[in-house]
Amino acid sequence: MVSRRDMLAGLAAILAPVAAQASTPPKPSKPAKPAVDRKRPPPPAEPRLIIAINKVSQKMTVTLDGDTLYRWPVSTGARGYDTPSGTFRPFRLEKEHYSAEWDDAPMPYSIFFTPGGHAVHGSYHIKSLGRRASHGCVRLHPDNAAKLFALVRKTGMSNTRVVVKGGLFAGGDETTRSPIKVDLFGLFD
Repeated sequence: MVSRRDMLAGLAAILAPVAAQASTPPKPSKPAKPAVDRKRPPPPAEPRLIIAINKVSQKMTVTLDGDTLYRWPVSTGARGYDTPSGTFRPFRLEKEHYSAEWDDAPMPYSIFFTPGGHAVHGSYHIKSLGRRASHGCVRLHPDNAAKLFALVRKTGMSNTRVVVKGGLFAGGDETTRSPIKVDLFGLFD
């Protein structure tokens, strides 16, 4: 049989190293490195080139690194041929393209931004610029389309966004406009 004294001595021998660690002050540690999530890629960088299309005003604003470079009249989809609204990344550039869907219509300097075939491209129907007239694409003057095409090619499609805004209930513009007041009864004066 083990005496009580022997049992306490054995327990003290076991606990002594643990007690010694607890009584020593902790060593200053280096700041922990943030964990790197190797499964998830980093968030994409902000696009450098923004091609903003306003379907209400039928204008395009081209901005590079926050500086406005161009403002041009465009033609978006006519009634029944809507140009989709949203933010898109162009995925294909074609200097000379002809529409298989619309009687081989020329689409010079095409910048395709939807899988459905919507593109920003040059058009020889320059009298229609500034009003809705296309089958859903965004038409530009051919000279302006050539400038935009070169700019997208230089900047890179991955650094470019096509932003299409506007419609019946949307202002379609990135600037804030004051609402129109209709004062039929003289209440606002």
